[in-house]
Amino acid sequence: MNVGIVGTSSIAQTMIGEFQSTGTFRCTAICSRSGARGREAADRYAIETVYTDYARMLADPAVEMVYIAAPNSLHYDYAMAALTAGKHVLCEKPFVPTLAQADTLYRLAKERGLMLLETITTAYHPNYARARAALAQIGDVMGVSCVFCQRSSRYQALLEGHVSPVFSPAFCGGALMDINLYNVHFVVGLFGEPQAVHYYPHLHENGIDTNGVLVLEYPGFLCTCTGAKDSAGGNSAEIRGSRGRIEIRPGSSNCQELEVLCGGDARRTAEDGSPWKYEVLGLERIVAEMDFDACDRAFAVTRSVVKVLEAARKDAGLSY
Repeated sequence: MNVGIVGTSSIAQTMIGEFQSTGTFRCTAICSRSGARGREAADRYAIETVYTDYARMLADPAVEMVYIAAPNSLHYDYAMAALTAGKHVLCEKPFVPTLAQADTLYRLAKERGLMLLETITTAYHPNYARARAALAQIGDVMGVSCVFCQRSSRYQALLEGHVSPVFSPAFCGGALMDINLYNVHFVVGLFGEPQAVHYYPHLHENGIDTNGVLVLEYPGFLCTCTGAKDSAGGNSAEIRGSRGRIEIRPGSSNCQELEVLCGGDARRTAEDGSPWKYEVLGLERIVAEMDFDACDRAFAVTRSVVKVLEAARKDAGLSY
């Protein structure tokens, strides 16, 4: 599958490297508003063609799939244009800001017989699958706590008045959409949609949330999801049950270490690979087999996550 890359950010370049390690994905084009940045990335990864015009890349018959790593608020427009042009789509997290946008894109993908997948590390990590399998061992779930706090390299610039897209309401940035959504994916992927959503953000003067606590209510238990881009934390995910608990470190975005503790027994599993390696391997299988059933299942989780994030912003009165 020939892939056209949209964007030259650090995550785009990480994913290019992972794509090129597979036998399914071949990066044949890259699109950047800056021709110089596009050429630099193309040279680094031996990508054949550089575009500064997205429409021209979509008109390229050699490009079969588009990977979108543009700012959050642009995901919908870029994905819509790609699907309309008959291209399969891999879209970086967060998928799109609203449920209406998510449903519109997926209807179009289904009508055109195209794959549409969100790229999210959590969903494809082997320890996440092991955590799901271990739920029955720990009894009734009594509570869940997920913490992902990582001080952004762009936070000091924000304090000095320089607003990058990750801290801009206009680009749908902030801690909830960039960091805490990993926690939401972790929880929703295991337990489905919550009964109620409450978000308590700390806001910068421009209205963006630099950290916040999300509370998800489920029958019989509460889940707290803490996310921050203004400070670091001891990141982890913990599921407490009536007979034991599941612990994941360093957290929901990278399930590198899993420990299942029941009674006096403890079982630990560690994975050495990067989370993006497992993500791309999972995507590769779906795409190589054109497994639309798996695509549907993945979208069902993505849709629920979009719904929760939209409800959280509404609950907190955020304007984006």
